[in-house]
Amino acid sequence: MAVASSKRSKLARAIVAAGLAWPLVAWAQDVVFKTDGGRLRGTILKETSRGVRIKTAGGTIFVPRDDIAEVRRDGDVFREFERRRRALDASDERAWYRLGVWAQSQELYPQAIDCFHEVLRLEPDHEEARWELGYRRSSVNGRWVTESTYFQEKGYRRWEDRWVPPDEYSKYAAGMEKVDGRWLTPAEAARRRAAEDGESLSASAANPARRKKAARDARAAKAPRARARGPARWFGGGRPLGGQVGGKPLSPEEREAARERAKAQGGWAVATSSKYYDVFSNGPAKEVESLARLMDVMCEEYKRIFHFDRELTRPFPVHLYANQREFMRRTGKGPGVGGFYDGRKIVGFHGKLGNLSTSSVLFHEGTHQFQGLVLGRNMWQAKIWLIEGLAVYFEACKVQGRRLRVEIPTARLAAVRRAIRSGTYVPLATLIRMEQAQFGALHYAHAWSLIHFLVNGAGGGKKRFVEYWEKTKEGGRDGVALFEEIFNRPLAEIEAAWKDYVLNRLGRR
Repeated sequence: MAVASSKRSKLARAIVAAGLAWPLVAWAQDVVFKTDGGRLRGTILKETSRGVRIKTAGGTIFVPRDDIAEVRRDGDVFREFERRRRALDASDERAWYRLGVWAQSQELYPQAIDCFHEVLRLEPDHEEARWELGYRRSSVNGRWVTESTYFQEKGYRRWEDRWVPPDEYSKYAAGMEKVDGRWLTPAEAARRRAAEDGESLSASAANPARRKKAARDARAAKAPRARARGPARWFGGGRPLGGQVGGKPLSPEEREAARERAKAQGGWAVATSSKYYDVFSNGPAKEVESLARLMDVMCEEYKRIFHFDRELTRPFPVHLYANQREFMRRTGKGPGVGGFYDGRKIVGFHGKLGNLSTSSVLFHEGTHQFQGLVLGRNMWQAKIWLIEGLAVYFEACKVQGRRLRVEIPTARLAAVRRAIRSGTYVPLATLIRMEQAQFGALHYAHAWSLIHFLVNGAGGGKKRFVEYWEKTKEGGRDGVALFEEIFNRPLAEIEAAWKDYVLNRLGRR
């Protein structure tokens, strides 16, 4: 049986899948407009994909998401987080812990992680904060250790995004899947999926009005089994992830037929194909076509940047919901998530996200897509600072002709500068060792700035960074040891140069 880590670790894994969790705007207004024409005024206590809990003059009321037409408030949960953060006593670990718990309740997980780090800065042995950040008591000496150390002490091995006993690892490595408690060979699993897909299609084929419901029901029915299987089935061997490589190319007629089937099954209003992507959307058709063209530019640039020369024989699907409300309702994501890549598709929604556009979300998640193509299963072994730092690096790109121009995400830069000036920055020795459960909002900005420094601000740094990337592709090496070997300088020296670059050179014209 695959071992799931803590609730906190699961939430942290969701952040990496989502990719963008800060500084996206998740609207949580003071007025809830209901689908029956009613409205509720008061203070929103919590908003999730399931609904909104609002405190009104008559008491606290929970409104299911399906009963909500619109949600409005003068501010947003991110600004409310900042207001609470500024108001607390920075020397009170209990206040930081309470803020972290509140941020979790709003599904602002990177911000919650930052708060729990502040707790540990003030009280290193704080039991609850340690647990939330994925630490465990060692079974050897009782000390706090990371999740990796904890499971390694027990003899477990890492398979994709989880730790499993050695006997299960060998089964996964052989391509087997665990479904409803049974181990299936790849052929058996493929036949089972084909049968399930056939049943869901035949149940709705005669009635177009039932097609959407059947597709939703099929997704919901498969979700629990997917969790029980262990790794998602798009992983396997060292092959590129995502299904774009290795398959027989589709003829134009086959691709059009497959796209129209997917459009009908998903209940999409718009479906369009570009060279590398099939984009399904409930937004404006012209905007969808424009975004598809941008994605092709991104794909060509990423192929060049990531040195990917294998043929992409199949399109990669992109799902864009009409707005954030539909995105939350259809995906089950909370208000702190703006988009995600799950190995099989990129998902986002139309609309401005604070200082990030839909194209920024697609560039960020497209980076994860290409990391999966280039790294394959080794993507799970790469250190989190590299995976997310690169995604943030490219999210700020602008299209200039047929090329991408990298720009500076000003909010990220401001956050790192504040941390350095206040002495609360994350030391590089800590940053490059961090595991996913400890990676918060500030760490995204740190990782981006470190990559920007290595690529643009350090003599010979770009060559060494490319070497680090190529070694990561090969897999089998510890990321920290590899970093120290390739950059071959004391971390304190690299850190001093990085801080000088961020404060005095980065973003200066």
